[in-house]
Amino acid sequence: MKKILLLSIYSFLTVATALAQNNTLSGSVKDAATGKPLAGVSVFLNATSKGTVTRADGHFVLPGIPAGRYEVIISAIGYQTVNVAISSHNLPPQLDVALRVKASELTAVVVEPYMKDGWKKYGKLFLDYFIGTTENANHTKLKNHEVLRFHYYLKSRLLNVTATDPLIIENKALGYNLEYRLESFEYDMSTQIISYSGYPLFKEMEADFASTRLDWEKHRRYAYLGSMMHFMRTLYKGQLYSEGFIVEHEVQIPNLEKQRVKAIYKQNITNTDSTMPMDTLHHYWAVLREPDFFTQKTRSTDDLLTLHSDQTRTLFFTGDCTIIYGNGHLGIAYQQSIINLMESVPIDIGENGAYYPPRILSKGNWSKTETIANLLPRDYEMYGPTPAGP
Repeated sequence: MKKILLLSIYSFLTVATALAQNNTLSGSVKDAATGKPLAGVSVFLNATSKGTVTRADGHFVLPGIPAGRYEVIISAIGYQTVNVAISSHNLPPQLDVALRVKASELTAVVVEPYMKDGWKKYGKLFLDYFIGTTENANHTKLKNHEVLRFHYYLKSRLLNVTATDPLIIENKALGYNLEYRLESFEYDMSTQIISYSGYPLFKEMEADFASTRLDWEKHRRYAYLGSMMHFMRTLYKGQLYSEGFIVEHEVQIPNLEKQRVKAIYKQNITNTDSTMPMDTLHHYWAVLREPDFFTQKTRSTDDLLTLHSDQTRTLFFTGDCTIIYGNGHLGIAYQQSIINLMESVPIDIGENGAYYPPRILSKGNWSKTETIANLLPRDYEMYGPTPAGP
């Protein structure tokens, strides 16, 4: 009996190790309070087309994890969503998760009232900023807007949108159906800054005709070329210029003349000091009023990305970073985007184009194109021949 048990344990560990080595993630999901396994729980890699559901015994197997870092999203109706950071280079042999029931399901809490006419009043604004206004947006449809809840705060002029269930989005331009678990959507009407976050899961549409599939591939490539994901991937690989990006950002240049003056000028020297000419004193006083650093724009990208000893990469800059992309051969006009770091901390860059934390403010072209209608899964790869012009 002991030999059989040991053999079973060994077999399980062997299988688990083999799964991890084959870029397969396996695990189980249970109820945190009862310990009972949960069936039908959605388990997927955030912003990808890789997903599955748990079996009757609560177990799941998610094969084909693409290269890069991801968030594993574990989501079920009535439970708090859990996200776990993983890397394809170091997958856990087993991912066991316990879900907790949402607080509103446990106690009779007072739920903040929402606007009954919210969709009628702010629905178009939400669609314009969330789905977008690009050509692809004309072929993208939100199919269950009734799950949205609109909250407007008059004093702060802040519009907040939540959802009771995942948003079901049909994108016929790119050939994807999306389940988007909206975490937050905020529109500050004072600053006109839009921010939203959530967990999208992509599902490939089935094409009735080969020509439809070719159209999808063409539109996906155009959505990808010049996108933030394209930029981040090429930045990670150090191929910005070869991929057609022009980058200009601000750098701080030390004020060498001020450093020189501070080294030789003593504060007790006055205009009555006969040992120093008056014009020299005036020059010193003027220089000492200058900043310690000057802001200068550069097209060098050497100091944008830092490669660490563990092979991870971080992006950091100050002020504005301008990104220009275009491709005359493909009929893609040159467009300019500007990004700012919302917090003065480095951003981790992944080989799949993901970045953490997602605290980047976009202006210019990306503020219009980085929307759901143009969104591609993180596991997208631009295979096949280059698309013909529009």
